[in-house]
Amino acid sequence: MTHNSEELRQVLDKLVEQYSLQPAKSLWILETSWRTVAGDTVANRTRILGYKPKVLTIAVTSSSWSQQLQFFIPELITKINMELHTDFVQEIRTRVNLRAFRPVTRLRSAGELSMRVGKIRPRTQDLGVLLDHVKHNYEDAAELWLSGDYQSCARCGSPVLKPYELCSICAQDRQPQA
Repeated sequence: MTHNSEELRQVLDKLVEQYSLQPAKSLWILETSWRTVAGDTVANRTRILGYKPKVLTIAVTSSSWSQQLQFFIPELITKINMELHTDFVQEIRTRVNLRAFRPVTRLRSAGELSMRVGKIRPRTQDLGVLLDHVKHNYEDAAELWLSGDYQSCARCGSPVLKPYELCSICAQDRQPQA
């Protein structure tokens, strides 16, 4: 690794820490290493859908696969937390969602832009340019969420599936405590 790369990594790690982006960084790491962590059999039948604090939601191909997966969940949680060197996931929820298995692409002028996370290597060492790319990619993802099956949570603004008004965290806060 070159000297400039190490400086960039330190700056990005500081930004992650300063702006509480660690869950996003951990989720990106998990998304890019899912096949290694989950194994081929599980990875072929699952896709990561989302993350709320300590809860990972994954798409499965069928309800029978969701039931079978319940046996693997404790081991999968352990592998995920070992990969991320932290207690990132305490619970895994499954949801049958065949749309998650289709390639996510949309036309953009002269070509197609994939919105799936993959292994990303910066094309530049210039921090300003890199931060502009991050901002642009975030804006593209937010635009895609809000134009598709998602809308903003009425309370906190995080993406929530239509027709729900509140995300699961805000909806839980509204329910009376027993």
